[in-house]
Amino acid sequence: MTQYSQEMAEYRGEVYFAGAEDTDHVWIRKVPGVAYVHADGFQTYGNREFKTVAVTELDAWYRETCTATWRGQPFNVVAVHDGKAEAGYAGGEYGWAADNGLEGDQYNGYRATLDVGELADVQVDRTDFLARWKEKNPG
Repeated sequence: MTQYSQEMAEYRGEVYFAGAEDTDHVWIRKVPGVAYVHADGFQTYGNREFKTVAVTELDAWYRETCTATWRGQPFNVVAVHDGKAEAGYAGGEYGWAADNGLEGDQYNGYRATLDVGELADVQVDRTDFLARWKEKNPG
């Protein structure tokens, strides 16, 4: 299972949230609650700390997407912390969602905090952005 289903980067051996700045740079953002050894050069916007780095300086840059089933229904796992999975309901049985205590509605979607041990059919798909970038920018 993945810890976060979003774009991530590894920079100087540490893991950050990430996103493409332009074709050769990526912004990285500190993950809240994580103590970083390499904390230099970050700018603070609100309660978030960002830095732009060259793609060539990254150890990894990827997105992991996690899907699973809970009580036979499909979910997209967004984040995992302390044995709990924050997940969005990916099915279309809105009565089932309401009957099983999910938060939300049929228009904005349903979500839940689920015990990781109750998830089945867990699948993690990884998209390697750094490998793609290197293919387009050899040398």
